[in-house]
Amino acid sequence: MFREHITSSELSLDQACIFISEERHPASVTGRLNLSLAQVVSVKSIKVRLRGKFAMPVEGVFSSEIREQITFEREQPLASSKTLNAFQMPAGEHAFLFDIPLPSKIFDTATGANHQYHTYRVEAIIERRLKSDFVVSQPVRIYQVSDLETSYLRPHCPLTLEGHSNENIQYCLSITDRNVPFGCTFPVECWFAPLLKYAKLNTVTTKVIEKQTARMDATAAESARYNMRFITAAQTQTLFSKTIDFSREESPVDGSDIEWRFTTPVSLPQSLDGCSQSMSTGHIKITHQLSITAEFRDEDGNVTAVITEVMPFKIHMTPNVIGEDASVHGQDIQHIQRNKSPPPAYGDRFSDSIVAVATEANLCGHPTIADIESTRSSTEQSTSIHATQPAPRYEEVA
Repeated sequence: MFREHITSSELSLDQACIFISEERHPASVTGRLNLSLAQVVSVKSIKVRLRGKFAMPVEGVFSSEIREQITFEREQPLASSKTLNAFQMPAGEHAFLFDIPLPSKIFDTATGANHQYHTYRVEAIIERRLKSDFVVSQPVRIYQVSDLETSYLRPHCPLTLEGHSNENIQYCLSITDRNVPFGCTFPVECWFAPLLKYAKLNTVTTKVIEKQTARMDATAAESARYNMRFITAAQTQTLFSKTIDFSREESPVDGSDIEWRFTTPVSLPQSLDGCSQSMSTGHIKITHQLSITAEFRDEDGNVTAVITEVMPFKIHMTPNVIGEDASVHGQDIQHIQRNKSPPPAYGDRFSDSIVAVATEANLCGHPTIADIESTRSSTEQSTSIHATQPAPRYEEVA
């Protein structure tokens, strides 16, 4: 009956994806709950809750299950009675704003293909006395800003592998940076030089492989029966695969039949459910590696050599690629590196504005405190943060 009295309900978030860091201003999950009631309803309380959940599949003898564990929970009351008794909500339109502050350190959202290891969800809960609750929810993604984003002086970390195979083939493989933003494209430079003329490069296959491992504390019964402390789940998946056929004339090769030098792009998935970031916590470990396989054949088409090298690298989340609406705008990593701007010049910082006022005043007379405070207030006005107070109790707004 209660659901029939609700004409419509909507929980909207100001940001579907939030990045937080210790250096930035405090972050919050903000939004609005809209309710449309057809008639008067009796309600115990209305609240909004942010909950983080760690979940992993557990394979049993006869079936499998998803085991869950709460990692974070924070609530904010929206409406309630001072006496904690049920109160009457009149028919019509009702709107409730909420603002749930986040700590400076929090577990990242971890999702990808075939897994939802760690997720966050905002729930608006209408509690009723002696009856089931009415819940409206929306997912939200929360990420910690990587140190790679806050350090402007961080040099790039290229990775180069050189080798000489047993078949007398020299090769060199390199990537410009082993730290790659999520959803981006990065180049892979390859060079092969067989010392024997009969060995010709036939195909080169590049793959991005993701390895996932999750673990959870075993129950007391499982520990006693199987003598184990943790339950683990592991899987491996290929995020990207591309094969270049050098038997075709259009193959992008610079050089002659004696050596092959070329650059091939590797594009990461641009879906938040198609790829995960690299991470290592007590419960989740996700790693990424670039696999390069080169196949050589002789003039008769027989395989003479196969070279495989693996290059580990890391994928990190960045607000430069992922928007507040959780949309991914993948870019070329070289384009991001070129556009990465340094901090403002020392003379452009806020503290020098005050010094400039004092210096100018000394030339014409003594500065006043009002002059300095006026400069301070005008400078700070553009960076001020509006803090939303918790919603008042229902009686105060009715």
